[in-house]
Amino acid sequence: MKVIEKYNDSLHNPYWKYQLGKEAYEVKDTPQRVESIKKSLHSDERFDFITAKQFPDRLITQLHPYHDYIRNTALTLNNDEEEFYPDLFPGEGAHLKKRDDSPLWGGIWCTDAVTPIKRKTYEVARASAESALTGAELISQGQEKTVYALCRPSGHHAGPRVFGGYCYFNNVATAAQYLLAKGKVAIVDIDYHHGNGTQEFFDDIKSIFTASIHGDPEDEYPYFWGYAEETGKGQAEGTNHNEPLAKGTQLKEYSKALKRILKKIKAFNPAFLIIAAGFDTHETDPIGSFKIRTEDYETIGKQFKSLDLPTLVCQEGGYNTDVLGECVKHFLIGLM
Repeated sequence: MKVIEKYNDSLHNPYWKYQLGKEAYEVKDTPQRVESIKKSLHSDERFDFITAKQFPDRLITQLHPYHDYIRNTALTLNNDEEEFYPDLFPGEGAHLKKRDDSPLWGGIWCTDAVTPIKRKTYEVARASAESALTGAELISQGQEKTVYALCRPSGHHAGPRVFGGYCYFNNVATAAQYLLAKGKVAIVDIDYHHGNGTQEFFDDIKSIFTASIHGDPEDEYPYFWGYAEETGKGQAEGTNHNEPLAKGTQLKEYSKALKRILKKIKAFNPAFLIIAAGFDTHETDPIGSFKIRTEDYETIGKQFKSLDLPTLVCQEGGYNTDVLGECVKHFLIGLM
């Protein structure tokens, strides 16, 4: 299986720590996440690492109106340690000029105050999107049946209006838009957190089916999206399906939810499948509450393989670096 990587700079390493009631949470999007995955996959000769290609700007800019804002803000920073956080978010009725020439206007383009822009952020985020695009190209040309794009940073919280949640460009959405010229696309997000950005991108696009299995947004990020009643809009009604699951979910219930999604995908009859693969569903993940074991991911991978579709896997979350690599490896083996 081809594994695509490009750029994993240690100078883009956002860290978020917060307290909610008695619970303390830490999220670290560090290069060690990628290194954990590479270590596990390099130990198995079935995985062949290649470098992502460079793609034209338009494949990223056409989906992300904040592309120039992220690039320009990164250019204003004086050193690799400096970081900028938006700190004011305009509400309804605000005077919005959609400027992208000043970091101070970041609240227009970002959902939160915990997604920093550093000097290397644009380069890393673009490389992550190009990893997904390289994988999309390989499966669209029939060169590979299944490809894994080792994306960092993640992308599924970045949407058509704003970025956030440690996501800058939506890698999955960028790949789906590329593939759409050759046929319908199904996207399934298995990260612990709902892929709200991906859903919003395609909420009214009937040629793309989106689905997500995630922690119940009643008390899990991103809170305002990911409910079962969200099924698509207008002509695309019925092309979105959410499976919010309870804390403590184990493989049995998880597999039942996935089976419901796969049934809908078969009815949709897409030409391509994209999996937004987060592994913060693991039983030891510091911010998830599911109880999926390392070996369970192979079973989950086999469920996806039953679709027998050209498949692109894009890396999303997963924050226990002690087990992350083996989780990814088991999942990809299941897809083989």
